Amino acid sequence: MPFIPRSSARKDDATRRRLKPMRLTMFLPFAALALAACASTPAPSAGGVTRVVSTTSFGMCVGYCTTELEIAEGRAVLTRLARGGRGAPQGLPPQTHSMSLSASEWQEIQRLAAQADFDAVPDVIGCPDCADGGAEGLTVQGAGGSETVTLEFRADVRELQPLLNRIRAIRDQLTPAS
Repeated sequence: MPFIPRSSARKDDATRRRLKPMRLTMFLPFAALALAACASTPAPSAGGVTRVVSTTSFGMCVGYCTTELEIAEGRAVLTRLARGGRGAPQGLPPQTHSMSLSASEWQEIQRLAAQADFDAVPDVIGCPDCADGGAEGLTVQGAGGSETVTLEFRADVRELQPLLNRIRAIRDQLTPAS
């Protein structure tokens, strides 16, 4: 074992103690960047939700089989599209029904949309439109992007249920009686 003078050994210890905080300081930004890269896109905050779109469709259907409900500040618009088939009425025009939303109604929808936990559910839930059960889609858009899920028509999804209930109530209100 080589001889190391005491003064030299003390110097090495002092250097290590000075470098340790410096290494830690240099490591932290890299760790923070790595964690940020792994993080999922956060759900929009209540004020960050700009639009909610809900769709329904039925594959084995004649008549008005597809709907799109678009909800944004101050307004909800339901559009119904027809699909013809053998024996079905042909050339049915698209139907549009709308209603005004108060500021408090829109804020409630924004709050429910911001609280919906899209990260906890898969992009497709169940078997949408299998055996003509129908499909339902839900998209929440914000400044940072959008989140979408497709599910069986009227399925219960705990992580999204308060928003689904509110959106479905608006759809029911705008859908004309058959």
